[in-house]
Amino acid sequence: MTRRTAGGHERRTLLSALTAGCLAGLAGCGGRTDIRGEGLSTQETMDGPRTRTDGGTVTTDEGAEPRRADPHWTTGAKRGVGTVADHHVDDPSRVWFTLTDGALTEPRFPRIDTLDARHVGFHVTDGEGYVARTHSPPGEDDSLERTVEPTASDALTFRQTVTETADEYDWTLTVEHVADPARDALLLEVTFEADAPLDCSVVATPTPSGRAEHTTGEGRSLGDSNAPDDALTAADTGADGIVTQDADGEPVVVALALAADRGFDDIAVAESAAPGMQHFFETGTLPADATAAEGVLTLVGQLASGAESASRTVALGFATDGDADAALRTARDALADGYETAHAGYVDSWREYLAPVELPASVADDGFLADQYRAAAMVLKAVEDKTFAGAGIASPSVPWGSAVSARESSDHGYNFVWARDLYQVFTAFDAMGDVESAVDHLEYVFDHQHDGEGFLPQNTFLDGRTRWGGEQLDEIAFPLVMAAQLDARHGYGFDDAGYDYESVRALAEYLVHGGPRTEQERWEEEDGYSPSTIAAEVAGLVSAARLAATTGQDEDALVYLGLADHWARSVTEWCATSTGTDDLGPTPYFLRVTDDADPDDGAVRSLANGGATFDERGIVDAGFLELVRLGVMPPDDSVVENSLAVVDDTIRVDTPNGPAWYRYNGDGYGELGPDSGVGAGAPWSITHQGQGRLWPLLTGERAEYELLAGTESGPLAPDALLRAMADFANEGRMIPEQVWDRPEPTAFGWGFGEGTASATPLAWSMAQYVRLAHSIDAGAPVETPAFVADRYVDGTDGTESADGGAPEPPTLSVSWPGSVVDASEVTVSGTTDAALVLVRTPDGTRRVEPTDGEFSVPLSLADGRNPVTVVAATDGSPEEALDGALPDREFAARQRTVSVVDSGREGAEGTGDTQSHPKN
Repeated sequence: MTRRTAGGHERRTLLSALTAGCLAGLAGCGGRTDIRGEGLSTQETMDGPRTRTDGGTVTTDEGAEPRRADPHWTTGAKRGVGTVADHHVDDPSRVWFTLTDGALTEPRFPRIDTLDARHVGFHVTDGEGYVARTHSPPGEDDSLERTVEPTASDALTFRQTVTETADEYDWTLTVEHVADPARDALLLEVTFEADAPLDCSVVATPTPSGRAEHTTGEGRSLGDSNAPDDALTAADTGADGIVTQDADGEPVVVALALAADRGFDDIAVAESAAPGMQHFFETGTLPADATAAEGVLTLVGQLASGAESASRTVALGFATDGDADAALRTARDALADGYETAHAGYVDSWREYLAPVELPASVADDGFLADQYRAAAMVLKAVEDKTFAGAGIASPSVPWGSAVSARESSDHGYNFVWARDLYQVFTAFDAMGDVESAVDHLEYVFDHQHDGEGFLPQNTFLDGRTRWGGEQLDEIAFPLVMAAQLDARHGYGFDDAGYDYESVRALAEYLVHGGPRTEQERWEEEDGYSPSTIAAEVAGLVSAARLAATTGQDEDALVYLGLADHWARSVTEWCATSTGTDDLGPTPYFLRVTDDADPDDGAVRSLANGGATFDERGIVDAGFLELVRLGVMPPDDSVVENSLAVVDDTIRVDTPNGPAWYRYNGDGYGELGPDSGVGAGAPWSITHQGQGRLWPLLTGERAEYELLAGTESGPLAPDALLRAMADFANEGRMIPEQVWDRPEPTAFGWGFGEGTASATPLAWSMAQYVRLAHSIDAGAPVETPAFVADRYVDGTDGTESADGGAPEPPTLSVSWPGSVVDASEVTVSGTTDAALVLVRTPDGTRRVEPTDGEFSVPLSLADGRNPVTVVAATDGSPEEALDGALPDREFAARQRTVSVVDSGREGAEGTGDTQSHPKN
């Protein structure tokens, strides 16, 4: 049990130092460069817009490599996501794609976290200097009009259209995409129409195995090996440094092939920065004899030469082990079966997935809302991996990717697994009736993320390796809620599950000995006492108590429920300021986080991401609503209502699409501001101070509160906020992480209340939309664990509520040993009017019955830090307490950390620092 002790206290000191450099927001640090990169400065790169001498515009592309700048990923603003809905078949298609304006972006194989190209776009040229590139990074301007539109409401199918609007040229390019259900390939159906002869080429920037630098490419023959080269392949060289590993810990070495029906008319493969390829970017003339190269590459396949129309099918085939021949065979076989065959199977897979999903009444009669619901439901399944069942990534994107280097393999973007995000998606799957996917998400946590001793890292690679190791106690609590909900709602208990009670107990014990203070709260940046984290901890401990009771673990149930009551009763005292600041009120109101459980001490806190420094009483967020949504506090609690008034005065913005909220005031995680020197709306960077924008998921969370508050009309009515969430989605029905927060125009084209280059789609946002639709039908948040609300809010267990909704406790006074002792044998004693006292340490539990209201318990403590929890309980059994049969079942709890130091040990002096739990 020593591991858990360190995990709750000493672990924080170590991990704070190790992860401090990567706590600057969710996008991560790996590979991020200065924002003077792709498409941002024509002086610094060769990717910026170039103006022809005849007045025409030559648009640019992320494939056009800067000579002095890194290759970069593409914008986080994805307009579409696709894969075959075959997650539970034995031999699935292991390919995913995303779309942005004018290009297919970051195709993924053999797992959803492996990005094998930066983009696949198109160039249209006249052979005389006119070059139009369908994909343009944010901030560039040209004469092309680009759209992405869904082509079905019951499948993840999309149509991209690019049209030249300049008077001199008139052409339209249309592209539709599917993943091939029969193999690891993507198929693109390309239609080109022009009023005069033009050339059209497909252009790809490969990053096999997730990196651009170590790529070897060559021209190949699609048919007879003696025929001219009319296809292209690229493969990772297998050099050291690949981040993605297979189940055996070996690097995943990817090869890909780009081909077209009837073969390409002409091809080129060259280093992107080579003079011949740069000449192609500028003039549209393919370099001669460019048939093989190694490095950061661009692949070009000509689809039409001097044509006014063309209809072609393009295939992108994949293979592992760096096998370019296998990748080419895959592409060839996909072309042989044809686009229509693949399209039919692809669409059928999604229709089969949606067939058992019943539309909520809140959206069923509104086509716009219903289409958004189906899209959200499909995306939640699409972002799940097929090698590791239940491994849903946070977003298939690299936020602000046009400023993130793709040269070397690194941990890019949101292509990883957070237990918090899995929980949010779990609640949506549960609401829509996809219990199998909900189960997979929880099983994944225990199979791959849990270390076996109660700790879950901040996030992981798909295979469970730690990516960022920060301690976030809400992430440790949420799987307990998931397990209890599956048991309570669906009868999925330990007899069915791959996890057992000991796995659940390990998480609960980590909370007991490490909480309520967390190293990082739900925004992954600040340590301390967080209302949102404490809400999850309380719900998690009540869930663990319920599971303990069902397995006959009475002592565990008593300790977990007693501590949950104590934290629920104390959260207002620890986290709500009564003094406030001159600018904020009414008081008391919840703070975002307090450093020492004293919300009135005016402690100074410097915010992450280059944010400002504040008196912590002046930093607010809406995280306290988790206390209401998880059933810990009632919606009409006066502190909750005060806090809502403060939040609306401080971080609410009414956009053309509806009300939205910042994460918190002073947030620096978002596009740069007008004083950045590179223009408002430029990509977020760890080297510049950004400004956090508005988060649509917070609109959904507020709607769930308004359901409980009984709001039926006005802009905060739940149905109005559901529509606002749908309006925040882009034209591909993808709901972003953030939307733009002001009406002033920017060079980057962000629209007030519309998505930015942040992570899009964000799975959490899509899950929130689905969950809200079902909550409106239910008249209350479907996320709420009934057994938590019964205890703290609804009172159906018969207990009387006190502060914070917790039942009125018995009296409990504890006499602790010194915080630092020079002996392993100590005594904990005290007085209580309870019938039973339990004393829990990492080594076990001592259970005593007070005599004449007094108790004394000898303890043997280990060298080092020893969290000690004392729980006093009134009479009754834990099963009856949780099921509401004994209304008198009540608890009190106290906690203290005692450090044992052997003063005779060399170097012992100065090692006795302690962290005591507050108000004990």
